[in-house]
Amino acid sequence: MEKSTQIQQLFQCRKLSTDEECELFEDALQNLDGNIEIEDVNQICQAFYDDTEDDELMFEMIHLIEQLISEEYLKCIALCTPTMKDAHDWTMTLNKRIINSQKYFEKYIEVINGLKQEDKEKILNLLADVKEDNPNQFGEKLSQLF
Repeated sequence: MEKSTQIQQLFQCRKLSTDEECELFEDALQNLDGNIEIEDVNQICQAFYDDTEDDELMFEMIHLIEQLISEEYLKCIALCTPTMKDAHDWTMTLNKRIINSQKYFEKYIEVINGLKQEDKEKILNLLADVKEDNPNQFGEKLSQLF
């Protein structure tokens, strides 16, 4: 099956409310494993869904896209996570994982500072939510951006 069809299947089954949806979602993840590129991350991120019935499968999607972690990945996350409809919690999770990474957080700051003002404001609004959600864990680190 074609990559775009697999990504579409993730989106269509993202509620994971039936055994069939879970199986189709899992099949798509397996077929995409090792076969995605940075250009696919935005589309895959649109499949995240806060009201899913199976958080574990959503985490597998995180692991799928994190295989591509690089400067391009960080830029893609900074641009696409503020636009992820129905997935605010997952956007925060994706960003928290980067913030918690000593290796990638400094590069993430550079990426964010290099964005166009409109895009920068969107990701900073999201990161303000992350900071507000857990100021003890993220407040000091994120103060570098505000």
